[in-house]
Amino acid sequence: MAVIFNKKFAQLILLVVITSLMVGVLSISAQMIRPLVFIALFLTISGLVISYRERMIYLFIIYLAFIGLIRRALIPIAGWSSYDPLLILIPIFTVMLAILMFWEHKNNPHEQREKPDKLMALLFGMSCIHIINPLRLGLIASMFILIPWLWYYISFFKFNKTIVKHIMNTIELLGVIIALYGLYQSFFGLLTFEMDWVNISGYAALYLAEDTVRAIGTFPSAHEFVYFITITFSISFARMIVDRFKIVHALVSITALTAIILAGSRMVIFFICLAIFMVIIITRKRLIARVSAGVIVAIGFIILWSTFPQINPSWFGSAEPVIKHVIGGLTDPLSEEQTGIGHIERVVDGAKNIYTNPLGNGIASITKAADKAETAQSMSTEVDISNMIVALGLGGIIYMVVIGVTIHRSIWLIYHKRQTEHVVILGILISTLGQWLNGGFYLTPIIVWLFVGWIHKEYMLQRGGEYAFNGD
Repeated sequence: MAVIFNKKFAQLILLVVITSLMVGVLSISAQMIRPLVFIALFLTISGLVISYRERMIYLFIIYLAFIGLIRRALIPIAGWSSYDPLLILIPIFTVMLAILMFWEHKNNPHEQREKPDKLMALLFGMSCIHIINPLRLGLIASMFILIPWLWYYISFFKFNKTIVKHIMNTIELLGVIIALYGLYQSFFGLLTFEMDWVNISGYAALYLAEDTVRAIGTFPSAHEFVYFITITFSISFARMIVDRFKIVHALVSITALTAIILAGSRMVIFFICLAIFMVIIITRKRLIARVSAGVIVAIGFIILWSTFPQINPSWFGSAEPVIKHVIGGLTDPLSEEQTGIGHIERVVDGAKNIYTNPLGNGIASITKAADKAETAQSMSTEVDISNMIVALGLGGIIYMVVIGVTIHRSIWLIYHKRQTEHVVILGILISTLGQWLNGGFYLTPIIVWLFVGWIHKEYMLQRGGEYAFNGD
């Protein structure tokens, strides 16, 4: 074992040395820096992928969690480009891992023939067809749609409880670090190179006031930052309820929730409350305990909501515009001064698309790919259910069925197995409702769908069925 380890380590060191020399020699031109960094990372990670396969998910999560900060930090020396090769690094390795996995599974006659959901296969096939609509933009869009679904399959075939638990540990640790960085941004502002990125990219949605920019953490967008911290909160809160080290998980939960609020997000807070409600109720063993817990939590939320108007945003110093923005959205979300009605209208208009275009407009229409085309415009409704109707037409209905079935399976597993991981995943699925797939997110959809894949596998194994959708 030591010999094998030393051989792998020597190979890794050799790759690092070679790629470092390449970067050093060729990085004379600023335009070459990003491609060279990509090549260096690609060669280095390739050796690790060959050896460790799907266990590289931990490194992939870390990389994607910091990809926004990395790209912004390169601006002073490499300039800025929306077509950044660093963004396609993980999608390339995901495709490689998926091909290897399917090949090994097909050619191993002794391996148990576990069969993923037929509806997932149908969704994946429909999306692959829509790649050609048009091809260039469809390939870009596949990063946001097909890559997370490939992780569904990788998780279904390869992940076990230990890997899932370690993924949760990785996310919780990363999440508290990134949440603290987000809190720094909320009170002290973005760093110089980050503000350069805001000005270059024209990210106007970051401004909550003339001189107030919301936190973005280490992600490419404030929106994904919020949802990653939401996943972190869901993990830590569920573990606080059912697992050990309650004080540690409670501190992580408080840090994450504070970062979410100070990032200026409103809608996600509603789903976080729903997730808290579900987790607390479903972890009670008796009916009377569930009812009592539900009543107490509901009363607590009502009391908390009623105190919002009494909060003076000026108490929070430089974060005053953010707190005012959040309180206004939570206390009166449908007023003319808030964006609630606009969000609802976009979702409704997206759902109506099933009547005007039942075959869908293609997956490129709901992702960042549309923004890169001169003749196209993004049709995103900001909610995945209506987005999938826009993209796949009737396929959006199948997508809704998959969501409903997955949540049902999570609840079933909690009642029959009562494992911490099942409770955690239910909290994540509820708190991120509407954002399981997002045409602008690079990491959080991967996290959600690899957990979905594992839940489907767990359900299949517990029910003893050949297909994950059989036996309902």
